[in-house]
Amino acid sequence: MASFSSCFPRIGEKVSSWGYSFTWTSDHLSKEEIEPLRQQYDTTAATALQRLQAIRIALVEESKAKGTSPPPNDLYVLLRDHRGDDDVLTEFWTEVNTVPAWVDWEQLARGQRFFYRYAIANMVGFALQGFVAENSAAPGVIEVLVRTGGFSTRMLLGRLLETFQWLIQVTHCIDSIRPGGEGHIASVRVRLLHASVRQRILQLCQTRPEYFDTERFGVPVNILDSVHSISTFCCNPMWLQLPRFGIQPTPDEVRDYIALFRYLAFLLGTPTSYFETVEKGKRTMESLLVHELRTTDTSRTVAFNFVECVTNLPTPFQISKAFIEAGSRWINGDELCDELELGKPGALAYLSFSGHCILVTVIAWLQWILPVLDDLLIRTFRALMYGGIVQRKSRTRFEFKYVPQTGKRTGKEAYYADDLAAVKGHLCSTLSRALGMGPFETFLFFVFVVAGGVVLSATVVFLRLCVMFMRDIGW
Repeated sequence: MASFSSCFPRIGEKVSSWGYSFTWTSDHLSKEEIEPLRQQYDTTAATALQRLQAIRIALVEESKAKGTSPPPNDLYVLLRDHRGDDDVLTEFWTEVNTVPAWVDWEQLARGQRFFYRYAIANMVGFALQGFVAENSAAPGVIEVLVRTGGFSTRMLLGRLLETFQWLIQVTHCIDSIRPGGEGHIASVRVRLLHASVRQRILQLCQTRPEYFDTERFGVPVNILDSVHSISTFCCNPMWLQLPRFGIQPTPDEVRDYIALFRYLAFLLGTPTSYFETVEKGKRTMESLLVHELRTTDTSRTVAFNFVECVTNLPTPFQISKAFIEAGSRWINGDELCDELELGKPGALAYLSFSGHCILVTVIAWLQWILPVLDDLLIRTFRALMYGGIVQRKSRTRFEFKYVPQTGKRTGKEAYYADDLAAVKGHLCSTLSRALGMGPFETFLFFVFVVAGGVVLSATVVFLRLCVMFMRDIGW
């Protein structure tokens, strides 16, 4: 069996990568196929960005001469208002507002519902596997992220909320991702933001080549990074996250969700051919597991800061370090977590995380059995998450505020509570403090206890019935 370090698996060989095993085929992506993608990027957005910047400079000069207010520093607004002034902008605007022939809106709407059907499991899976494993262990991606300065312990929660905001916006309703919809506009903003980050880092490299190793990591925010990100969003839940919680998505759910993100990949300037079918999507994910996941010192820095950030959330969202470590080891395996230098929690933390798995699995079973409950939970989670994340006061417009600078790079940082709200976040209930867990973990621990009690009781009743039956037949 080939290990994760094997860069060139042979056809028919059993491959194991961070606890996930599969058979390598001729249809998987070879190293030679994916390596050129590091030096390729979204040139359409890059050129459009240059034109938008030139237009804004001209508008600023004009406003100074006239003594009027300066134009907005909003790339999307500039694109919308000046799309007919330049052939490049016209081409870019036409591209993002043209719906591909393969788009089936009803299918995409079903894909959106999938996210909320398993909302709790999807959110936890993205945090513990999508972020801790995929982002932390993808060198090209993480090296760009740490240079924006947004992955310090104080800024990390905001960055995660921004990602979740985009995810909620593109899954809120089908009108949201139609041209002109909220999710559609957010995706165009993110695409221009990626172009801005790339441009800034490459500009810094012109005077300081050592700032970012483009030979090793490729062009910042390159095509390979983009494909990897889309795969993390739509493929990982199907094969690396939900099954490890006890949830097995149906073939139709897998097909619908990957179709949704194929369209979102199109909006973000990412090649869609890697997600044309479920089979292609799965092979793309597996190929990237083999070729891309490598832990580095930067990986360990980001994982450390993530744990520091999440363990200092206010009540009732506060969770312990042990719970995060147990969840990470549960879903990612010990090998990767050891590489990231995560601690080894005790049995109590694993029992608590078992309660999470039991909870989401039981809810999923009930939803499969009761369509009315399924619809109710989808509508409830959709409303709660939109109100709590998209409509929060600090919501983002995906502006370029985390600007890479020389000498600015995220390192390991301890989190220090310096306000009353943060201190109060540590004052859990007496029972929570006694167990060393936050309220949420305590609840999950009791879910495990109750579930264990139900199973034990059912076993006892079953055995008693068997004894009575055997007595009746005189056995």
